[in-house]
Amino acid sequence: MDRQPLTHHEILSIVGPFTRRGRHVDLAASDRNERRLLFKPVDHPAAGAQPALREVLKLEQHGRGRWRLTRLLTEGASGLEAALRVDGSDLEALLAAVEAVDAHSHFRQGAGYTLAFSHDLEMVRGRTRRTLVLGEARVDGLTLLLRTSNVAGMPADLELQAPLGEPLDLPEDLLAVLGWAWRRLTRKHDGWRSLVKLSRFEPARSRDAERKLERAAEHLARTLAEPPAAFHDRLLRARWGVTFRRALPLALAVAALAASPLLLYIELSDDSLWRMVIFNAPPLLMVAFFSLHEMPRFEIPPAPKRPTALSWRAGPAVTTAPAGVMPAP
Repeated sequence: MDRQPLTHHEILSIVGPFTRRGRHVDLAASDRNERRLLFKPVDHPAAGAQPALREVLKLEQHGRGRWRLTRLLTEGASGLEAALRVDGSDLEALLAAVEAVDAHSHFRQGAGYTLAFSHDLEMVRGRTRRTLVLGEARVDGLTLLLRTSNVAGMPADLELQAPLGEPLDLPEDLLAVLGWAWRRLTRKHDGWRSLVKLSRFEPARSRDAERKLERAAEHLARTLAEPPAAFHDRLLRARWGVTFRRALPLALAVAALAASPLLLYIELSDDSLWRMVIFNAPPLLMVAFFSLHEMPRFEIPPAPKRPTALSWRAGPAVTTAPAGVMPAP
């Protein structure tokens, strides 16, 4: 691809479809050396329950005659951002495809949470399809990110972030209580990680991801608004269900080992199908394990315990010294 900086003449030949629609290039924000153009912001006023949005278009060259148009949207109240990307060679068609998508459809609000969804636009059989690439939820100061993979059947990555330095003690089964598709939280230095299974193929995959992120946001908003003990009392059966699911791989492995001596007492003919399956079970299980998108964990999970903290944000204990007595250093 020609990486020469964009000339003034080239810019004029490129922005024609945009200026006809009232879009004007922002030369100060653009990068001619990278062949990247940014357009001046467009504000979408609030309408009823719809929040105010600011829109910026970005146009990048990704090959000779190939372009990527990205619409960046920022929600005024929360600062959440959402993007819509589309690739192609016909600039007028790219702009028309982006403008055909309602800007407010990228955002949703509920009791205690706000959601933002970023999509790629794809042309499939002559029709435009939105594919989710990133979902973001803001809940009580926390940020929950859902990142999808374009590989069919791969689970989505979940990342839960708290403000830096905020004391927050969350149970491993915080999201896993939502069902079999959800995995336990794993503590990392910068937050928590988890996985959630999605439908295998589009467009059901993107719809499933959006529903699951909204369900997680509703669950987090309700849970964080209650004392930790209320989470335990309300979801005790679900918490024991998570414990059972986590123990299942180890239980199946132990059961298989315990049952193996019984094979000595089973009489099967040499050409029996069951004989072939039984004696080839170990390598078949190994192949099955390594073909999974998530390796099973062989563990003895802890039983759910009722939290004693009064709040999820348990700060350091404060000791009050008696009157006239200086506290110990």
